[in-house]
Amino acid sequence: MNLKFLFCLVSLSISLFAYGQDARAILDKASETYNKSGGITAQFTLDVKDVRNKMTYSYDGSIKMKGNSYRMEIPEGITWFDGETQWVYMSDSEEITINTPDENELGGVSPAALFNVYKTGYNLKYKGMKIVESRSVLEVEMTPTKKSDFSKIIILLDKTTNLFSKITIVDKSGIENIVSIRNMKTGVDLPDSVFSFPKDEYPEVEVIDLR
Repeated sequence: MNLKFLFCLVSLSISLFAYGQDARAILDKASETYNKSGGITAQFTLDVKDVRNKMTYSYDGSIKMKGNSYRMEIPEGITWFDGETQWVYMSDSEEITINTPDENELGGVSPAALFNVYKTGYNLKYKGMKIVESRSVLEVEMTPTKKSDFSKIIILLDKTTNLFSKITIVDKSGIENIVSIRNMKTGVDLPDSVFSFPKDEYPEVEVIDLR
């Protein structure tokens, strides 16, 4: 899966805390909470379900986030973004691609941008509370009002902890991308160096600089 798209799924998932029973209030609280949360670390599982072809695959990963910076690791590789420069390392090819995302590109990878994505271009609907795996969760549905790769986004949030439980993104072909976050911690002390490519640790890597 495209690393940029995956980061979009994961960072959007982490950002969604529950507050009240109004969909917009829930997401407003998510943005506010993120801005006050400091560093965030979490593990996640991505399940991709192709309902039409009856195929499913999944893998685990981890992410660290602070402000507009992040570091995400999945079996395919690692992505770093320090707020200006992005490095994408692919483990199978031993290559590192460097670029400077513009404002449009940041809309798909930047935590700060993602936390505001719901403000325009989506119909928001609070679907109520339900019991999932013995837990009370709040459900919010986001439906795009303009051209999008997604048909809808379904969010489940733990009513007790106000933390993300699960997010399902359904694309136009019917494929379901389900992200489950676990072991999330906020207020973590993350030095800026975490979000930059440590070139000394990869002396043999091939560098593709697109800046």
